Amino acid sequence: MLLPGLVLLAASGAMSAASAQSAQSLLAQTFLLDARTGSSRSALARELSQGQARLTGGRSIDLAEWYTPSVPEMNLTLLTAVTPSFGMIWGISTGERGIKYRIDPGVWLGFVYRYELTQNTTISFTASTLLGGNFREKTCRATYGDQSKPDPILKGEQIVNCRLAASILPPDQTLRFLERRSGLSETRVRLRYEYRF
Repeated sequence: MLLPGLVLLAASGAMSAASAQSAQSLLAQTFLLDARTGSSRSALARELSQGQARLTGGRSIDLAEWYTPSVPEMNLTLLTAVTPSFGMIWGISTGERGIKYRIDPGVWLGFVYRYELTQNTTISFTASTLLGGNFREKTCRATYGDQSKPDPILKGEQIVNCRLAASILPPDQTLRFLERRSGLSETRVRLRYEYRF
């Protein structure tokens, strides 16, 4: 009874050592591809930060207060060479948030394939995308009309698009202009031809 247990323990130890060695080998083949702050989604937040909004009571607020992140989004991507001609792209996006918007964290996934046409000519194909990382703009509660005499059309307090609360649009119509953007909008595909001389 003791012998099969020892064999199983030895096999399990050998598999553990093999997977640790395999993990070390993959780590040795992993390189930093890109590290940067921001994205097209954080650029959208900067666009929305332009201008002012009027609050109840007539006071104005600078939209930059609502659309500036406390900590900017960080993107880190790495490349793991699986074979001399094929590599996996992977990484993370931390996301970011401001008072009136949120960018969810996400995971970068992709690949690169490189093919030598001749001794001096190479063609490579790279594709990557972001899973998660969705941009969502938040709403505001706005109060319309004199509260001592509620306006039957505006109906007092309503959920609105913060940026358009003081526009000529009816409050419920402003919600159609809330910004939403998928992390998939960060998808990149590149074909590169290289000739060395």
